[in-house]
Amino acid sequence: MSRAPRKAAAPEKPGAEVPLPLRLRDEPSNGHDELNVARLSLISAQSRVPVGYTGWTRTYQNGDRTVTVTCTALTGHVVPHGLDNDVMVAIINLYLEDGGSEDGTVRVSMHRLLLAAGLNVSAHYYREVRQSLRRLQSTSYQITQGWWHQGRQRHLDATFNYLWKVTATRDEEYDAGSVLEIRLPDEIAQSIREGYVKPLDLTLYRELSSPPVRAVYRVLDALRWDSGSAQDRVTLNLLEWGERLSIYSTEPDKIRRVLQPAHDELRERGVLLNVEVTGRGRNQELTYVFAPTDRLPDEELLRALTRRGMYPAVAGKYLTEHSDPAAVHLAIRRFDAYPGRKQNAGALLRDMLVHPERYAEVVPLPAEVEPRSGSPVAAMTDEETAEVQARQLQELQALSPERQLTRLERLLTFAKVTPLLSVTDRDRLRAAVLAGQLDVTDLVRLVTREMGQEPARKADALRKLLPS
Repeated sequence: MSRAPRKAAAPEKPGAEVPLPLRLRDEPSNGHDELNVARLSLISAQSRVPVGYTGWTRTYQNGDRTVTVTCTALTGHVVPHGLDNDVMVAIINLYLEDGGSEDGTVRVSMHRLLLAAGLNVSAHYYREVRQSLRRLQSTSYQITQGWWHQGRQRHLDATFNYLWKVTATRDEEYDAGSVLEIRLPDEIAQSIREGYVKPLDLTLYRELSSPPVRAVYRVLDALRWDSGSAQDRVTLNLLEWGERLSIYSTEPDKIRRVLQPAHDELRERGVLLNVEVTGRGRNQELTYVFAPTDRLPDEELLRALTRRGMYPAVAGKYLTEHSDPAAVHLAIRRFDAYPGRKQNAGALLRDMLVHPERYAEVVPLPAEVEPRSGSPVAAMTDEETAEVQARQLQELQALSPERQLTRLERLLTFAKVTPLLSVTDRDRLRAAVLAGQLDVTDLVRLVTREMGQEPARKADALRKLLPS
């Protein structure tokens, strides 16, 4: 059962952190996380760090590799921590929502960034996020033998700042009127575009009660999906686990006390079944026992999706959450019939699964035609195809306005309409959809009716529908 949102408590002293309010949703919100940054835990799980905590280095063995990660905060800042995790999760998902530009830039209003991070729109959080962006931009990381390069299929060294650049139209204020241009480092942006991402339940993530709990969940979930599918158990040495989370104590009892609230809440939320402790002192190990997924993905469909370029974790997550294979068969037939070069095949196939309304004009391969790649997949008749499309439209109509808006925004990005809309246009569109002033299904039909139409014409038609 979802808990009621908490009221933010007054700070105990200047600069003290106000507990984050919860932003609950009626329906799950499925997002993603870049698997390298989540697994390596580049941001401290603690809400507060000592004033002099300006760097850390950790080294650990991963198979036959010795992985070293060094974090150095520049220009007088402390290392990233606390809600910096929330800000980065928001930026990664905004980057995906906006289509993943080649230069790694996200253009977003401060208001939208706070909402995406699950934070209250208040003066306090405008200040907190402003400081967070500065910490992330001024902190450098050096990673040895720990950064997985999806394109080259090997672990490499990497050096970057968590954010390469942040600019604002109103630099002194960072208020609701500020428009930010946030540029991810090439390493992270390229990894996202190449599909090295893992599923992240944003609804659950945002409902967790504090930055440390969310940070533990983020890293644990990444370790669970590290092999490409959801594992039932993950075992970690207690001291190494504390170091990975940048908990600055080296005393086992203190590390366990810091972790206990996260353990309790993740058990309460049904993420964990148990946390088993073995060994004593510095040799203690924690084994996290995860709640099983509702069902295992169909192995044949999983192979069909991964051979067409989907990352196994993404394909497995989708199949475990969608019990009807008919829509998967339709997406595969559309994918195999899709004209032109598939520059990012995995992202294209996932988009066809998640947002089928964008591809209504793509004629799927006939049922009797064998797919050109991948393992054989049972074909669908034209009647079954029409039935699936009708059901998808019904599902869109049944979604909450917020979920409908998410699908619409991704469709506009795919149709190359988003860059032609001003920030004001986008804000007006969001407000109109959430207020029920516009019918999302009509807007989807407007964009998909003639997929070959110039994006500028679609943008003009959309602007005419916006309430003044």
